[in-house]
Amino acid sequence: MDPVVIKRVLPCGKRQLFDAWSKPSLMMKWFFASQKLNSSSTVHNSFTVGGRFEVIMHLETGDYLHHGDYRAIHRYHHIAFTWNSHIVQDSLVELDFKQLSPNRTELTLTHTQFPTDEVRGKHVGGWNGCLDNLELYLTGLNTPSQIG
Repeated sequence: MDPVVIKRVLPCGKRQLFDAWSKPSLMMKWFFASQKLNSSSTVHNSFTVGGRFEVIMHLETGDYLHHGDYRAIHRYHHIAFTWNSHIVQDSLVELDFKQLSPNRTELTLTHTQFPTDEVRGKHVGGWNGCLDNLELYLTGLNTPSQIG
């Protein structure tokens, strides 16, 4: 089955983008798949190889738990982690960061190991929603005062 591969050029340096994926205090502000958020996500992690993360997205339709283990961390360049949810177990997400200029970084998100095409399709939509929110966060359009 084909992987999900999404490339985005985001308006920030690669250190800022890397921090947005590694610090719970930042992740909670954007890491959700819907534009209609009931409250910020609950995020916990131990950001080390072998460490675990947990993201609970609090959406209109309910609370959704996502969790996994960090498999690789190359500061400001690459993060790999397993991805588990109510519809997929032990899939793999890899993030690659390529700085194009001081305020532009290309993010390549690759997600593999889906059980079905239907589950793969749901993740295309979910990741695009999350990345839309990440871009809003990075441009200052999605601030904590707007969450609630």
